[in-house]
Order: sequence, then structure tokens, then C-alpha cells
Amino acid sequence: MSKERFYVGVDVGCSEVWVMAGHGKTRKFSNDHQGAKQLYRWAKEKSGEQLLHFCMEATGVYSQGLAVRLLGQGGCEVSIVNPAQIASFAKAQMRRSKTDQLDAEVIWDYAQSQQPHSWQPERQSVQHLSALVTQADALRKTLRSWNNRCHAHDYHPDLPQTVRATTKKVEQVLERQLEKVEEEISRLCQADEELNRDVELLCSIPGVAELTATRLLAYGKSALTQRSPKQLTAHAGLAPRHRQSGTSINGRSRLSKQGDARLRCLLYMPTIAAITFNPIIRHHYQRHLNNHKPKMVAMMACMKKLLLIAQAILISQKPFNPKLIPLT
Repeated sequence: MSKERFYVGVDVGCSEVWVMAGHGKTRKFSNDHQGAKQLYRWAKEKSGEQLLHFCMEATGVYSQGLAVRLLGQGGCEVSIVNPAQIASFAKAQMRRSKTDQLDAEVIWDYAQSQQPHSWQPERQSVQHLSALVTQADALRKTLRSWNNRCHAHDYHPDLPQTVRATTKKVEQVLERQLEKVEEEISRLCQADEELNRDVELLCSIPGVAELTATRLLAYGKSALTQRSPKQLTAHAGLAPRHRQSGTSINGRSRLSKQGDARLRCLLYMPTIAAITFNPIIRHHYQRHLNNHKPKMVAMMACMKKLLLIAQAILISQKPFNPKLIPLT
């Protein structure tokens, strides 16, 4: 056991959490404010003078809500770990069974051996931006689906008028709600000085407009400025995955796609525009084509380049300059 930290493994569920600390038995607490207080007091008694450090898997709002409540108690740290890392760690230990109690034990073992980094919640304005952008993108996806239904109705030989009318009504409601959310996103970015400055800096990149800039900040969050270029590339799933071993395996390198798919989807259309209007991206694209790389490989390389340019601009807090390409 670490002499500096007292680790607590936490398996988070919707209504309850199972915890493991030391080599004792697992305990169950409710996943609410009262349960978080009880969990903190129980762990604090066991930790003594050591720094209390909770470790849990990323389970969306369930884990983040518990993490914020625990941090609110003060005097502790929290780590939120990718579930794939915990699953791989369990396989390495030859674990054959899976229960909530065993998961808490695996998470505790992982924290003991790997000592994961501490997690801190994003600024409130970034959290609000992320929630609004997620809502807007969900509305836009639903609206696209209903637009397709409306298009299909135009070719229906004998469609009841009620079906056509209700479809049109749903489209109108979705359009109004989407417009309302997008207006709120603009108001939030204008009201927050840091967000407003970052959006303006990102929009200075040829190929990046306000919609792309706000979504980069919402989905990338602190990873855009706090991670290294290599880590950010992996976070977006744009790192290559090689498959080579000895003389028998010499597979083609492919995109790993083990990352945030929203960032990859977001970067695709701006990269197409940047190939035409951004001199750095255009040169990068042509260089790959001149090296006989497939067009899609060149496109993925340009998506990575555009992401790293955005990171460099946010870190340096200087607008796009084709003559200066720091950190990319």
C-alpha cells in the first residue's frame, strides 16, 4: 500500500456503489448525497493520516456526480478511469468472474499499482457549453431523421393527411428548439470572456467556423490544452494502429479509432474546407499525395494536423499565422 495515499476502489452504479479499501470486505453505499457523505466518512476513518484517493470507472453522469460530491467533502482526490483500462487490467489478472464487488476490488488493485492521475471537474461555463452542444447535436440528428421521413412521404402514393401534417409539425418544433439552443450557445460564449476569446482564436483558422469552434471546446474540453499532442491525437482516435511482428505479421497500419468519435466526426468537414483554404493543411495534404498515400490516409493526417493547430493556438493564445506553426 502506498505510504502517501490511501486508495479506495469504487464501482459506480445508478443507485448504489460498491467500494473496496485495503484488504477488507467490500461495502455498499447509495449513490446520492447522503451515500457520498457516508462513504467519505467511512473511508476517512480507514485512511488515517494518508491522503484519501478515490478511483472509479467513467460511467457518465453517475461517476461524475459521485466524484463532484466526494470532492466537495474536501481533503481527498478522485480519479475517473477509462473502463477499457480496468477491463484489460482484470484480464491481465486472469479474472474469470465479474460482479459489482469484484469490480470494486479490481479498481482498487488498479489504483494501487497504476496510481492514476487526479480528476478535476471542468469550469462551469465549459460544462454548460458541453451540455448545450450535446443537446443541439441530438436535436440536429433527430431533425435530420424527420426530414428524411418527410422526403419519403412525398413519394408515397396514398399517404393520409394526418401523417403528413404531424410530420411537418414535429419538424417545426425541432427547428424552433434547435434554434433556441444554438442562440443560448452563442449567448454563453459571448458572456464568458475566456470562451469568447477561445472561439475567436479558433475561428481565425481557415476552415474553422463558429459551429466547429464551439464543438471543439465542448468535446475537447481541458484535453485541448492540458494533454500533449500525442495524447490529444490518441484522445481523438486519430493515432495510427500498427500490426507488425517478426516476419510472419506485417499488416497495414490503420486508424485506431479508440477515442472520442465526436471529435473525429467534427473535424472531417472543416478539414475538407481547410484543404482548399488553409495553406498549411493544403501543403500537408499534397505532400501525402505526392508520397503516394491514399486520399483517405492524407485526409486523416490533415484532420490530425488541424486538431494540433487548434491546440497550439489555444495554448499560445495567438491567432492563426501560416508562418508560425508552434507545437504542431
